[in-house]
Amino acid sequence: MKYLIADLVTEFTPIYDYLNNFAKPFIYKGNRKSDIVLNISEDRIKKFQKRMEEGTPLSHIESFLYSNAFNKAAIKYNTMLVHSSALVYKGGAYLFSAESGVGKSTHTRLWQQAFGDKVRIINDDKPVVQIRDSECIVYGTPFDGGSGIANNESAPLKAIVFIERGEHNSVRVPNTSEIIKNLYFSTARMVDKETADSMLLNFEKLIGLTKFYILTCNMDISAAYTARDAIV
Repeated sequence: MKYLIADLVTEFTPIYDYLNNFAKPFIYKGNRKSDIVLNISEDRIKKFQKRMEEGTPLSHIESFLYSNAFNKAAIKYNTMLVHSSALVYKGGAYLFSAESGVGKSTHTRLWQQAFGDKVRIINDDKPVVQIRDSECIVYGTPFDGGSGIANNESAPLKAIVFIERGEHNSVRVPNTSEIIKNLYFSTARMVDKETADSMLLNFEKLIGLTKFYILTCNMDISAAYTARDAIV
């Protein structure tokens, strides 16, 4: 089956309904040749289960493995995973990235509470950014991080925001070294030797085209207003 993910014709055949259902909105029926072909066997999925948290369903492991495989293959097309919750506000995409447990999804839900229908979530865990000559585009993917939000939408990237937990809400602009450090933890941990050079080039282009912020925030709805007022 062919799917159009981040404008890349991607060919793979999920075994389990979990990924099949998320992938349906991405089905491609055009005539373009496949840019990416992926194949993950059931045997590999079962072997990988030993490395996952006990009780993780095989269907979720399949989605995880296909996500990793797609993201590695997409790097050479100037397309990279940014582990984040991606929302669209006033036509622009904003990525909120944080380490697990800090609350990136909680924060984007605060935006929905604060701004209602003006906010849409593209993907709550695994959106990708495609870097073009003069702009970057955020795309949803069929790969779900457990929230059930994995939509086939896209929007121009306006900013990447790294979240830190704190008592009081504030926003600041990070220096280059902070950007690279945070990007590494959001993107590059799945890179291998074959794709490292391409990823570094993607980093360079992304930093040149995108605004970055560090948001220190609590879990109060006021955090959404603080972030909106500073970055939009």
